[in-house]
Amino acid sequence: MFRSFLCLFVFLLISVEFASAQSSAAAAARRRQQQMQQKAKEMAENQPQLPSDPQLLTLHKEFIAKAERLAVEYERKKQLDKAREVYEAMVRLVPKYGAAEDGLSRVLGSQRYSDRKLVNVEANKLWQDTGVVLQQGMPVHTEIKGTWKVVYETGPKGIEIPNEMRPRDNRIKLGTLIGVIASNQAELTEANPFILENGKDFTARKTGRLFLRMFDVDPSDNEGKLYVLIQSTFAK
Repeated sequence: MFRSFLCLFVFLLISVEFASAQSSAAAAARRRQQQMQQKAKEMAENQPQLPSDPQLLTLHKEFIAKAERLAVEYERKKQLDKAREVYEAMVRLVPKYGAAEDGLSRVLGSQRYSDRKLVNVEANKLWQDTGVVLQQGMPVHTEIKGTWKVVYETGPKGIEIPNEMRPRDNRIKLGTLIGVIASNQAELTEANPFILENGKDFTARKTGRLFLRMFDVDPSDNEGKLYVLIQSTFAK
């Protein structure tokens, strides 16, 4: 009697484990199917948008093929500005064309540190021209060394910062290294400054000369300087 009960128990246990294994396998199969469907959907969504007119489609394909060969040739010759221009034209025409997107990403990565310049930024001066002309859309890397001191001599009321001097970016404090990209004096006066941080990158908002300074109401009594290494692909 006991042996029969034991056999029945073992049989039920094996049946439960088998059913559980079948359920797990079915769930895994469903997950794989869902993943395949999602991947197929993403591939379909990333297909380039081609024109429906046959003649226009032929011209379209010829342009893409020739443009891609031209971009690769420019890359081979290290003419990265020209390669970037061709890839950008291809991306504008076919926004989801993988070869163009990969090429553009590759060129931008190569251009990141092609030019560099070390400049001094004095604590006691207003906007200082770095002599660097940045290109719109290009990444800019900065390395900053040195220290400076904010010096104030005030009475008991302290110093009030005029409204026109108060930065919109509340991360900017007295003594912060700030920059603007400007092409003339008006832009230099009206532009919203941005923060430069050691080891950090930013993207040039537009093409123009880079000016740097310490944020302060009156920097004339400050002391010290910073050394700023600017790395990017400069405009010619």
